[in-house]
Amino acid sequence: MTAPPLTLSVIMPNRNHAALLPRALDALARQQRQADEILVIDDASTDDSRAVIAGFRERLPRLRLLENPERLGVEGSLNRGLREATGDLVYCGASDDATDPGLFATLMAALEANPRAALACAEARVITYTGVFKGYRPICRPGWHEAYLGPEETARLLGHMDHWILSVVAVYRRATLMAAGAMDDRLGAFSDSFLARQLALRDGFVFVPKVLGTWFVQEQSHSRATSRDSEMLHRLVAHARQRIEAGEGSIFPRGYGAVFDRRARFAAARLAVEEAKRDPNLVVALAGLTGPVGSILRAAAGLPGPVGRIASLAVLTISLRPMSLTRLLATALRRSGNGGGARVPG
Repeated sequence: MTAPPLTLSVIMPNRNHAALLPRALDALARQQRQADEILVIDDASTDDSRAVIAGFRERLPRLRLLENPERLGVEGSLNRGLREATGDLVYCGASDDATDPGLFATLMAALEANPRAALACAEARVITYTGVFKGYRPICRPGWHEAYLGPEETARLLGHMDHWILSVVAVYRRATLMAAGAMDDRLGAFSDSFLARQLALRDGFVFVPKVLGTWFVQEQSHSRATSRDSEMLHRLVAHARQRIEAGEGSIFPRGYGAVFDRRARFAAARLAVEEAKRDPNLVVALAGLTGPVGSILRAAAGLPGPVGRIASLAVLTISLRPMSLTRLLATALRRSGNGGGARVPG
């Protein structure tokens, strides 16, 4: 007997993004395979967000607005959406990002073909809030062709690279996600990527090496807030490391807690390095580097313009060893050979 086709729920938290919501909702309306339901969770917005959402009901008849009477935060809003969603699959979108038209059709087909996989993910282009194209993510591809990568392969990959599952281009099996405990709000901006790692280590994932969405890096985003607060960063990382090491030997690879710690500090410090008004002391505090290495990083971050950026990234990369340079170079060469995909659809 043929199994019924999978259904998809979109869960989109929103807080005061009235100016950006039309782009995200228009992208959903352009999907080749429409979502079976769209839940926009408004987190007590004080702008015109609810009016913007109401204006899309004709184009998106399956759209439903859920209003939080008081702020729950991104993780709390996502968890509310997950509880109320009815789809077999879920897409947890941000109200300031955009999907390409083929995202849902491609990733749902990948999950139909690979019933063991907990999720399917693709690649995204990165564009700043001022419209500057910054490249692609993941910065290192976990594979060169569409394929299912099981738990053992996922554990092996984590030894060389990380951050290849991006929410803007990922679709999850809802039951598997809920069984893992949904979003842990004590992890803040790390909650979705941490959960994605857990799922991939338990059940594997499908990677599709195609650019299928746009990550618009906003100045006031959830991740940017973490990259401006070193105390918050180290508190979140400590909680993540505690969870990783508590499960060591069963889910996470041995020694991964220390690796996650280094990579998280690198990622936050890298964002601080990219700031127009770079603060050398903040870069050093986020990186958690002390002694002579910390002093070298502070001096590098104090250099003006691109010179300071390049010098800082060199010190961070050498000190924190975030990824395999071989895999990074191989990914860059592959992308340069196929023309990338920088154009933003629509």
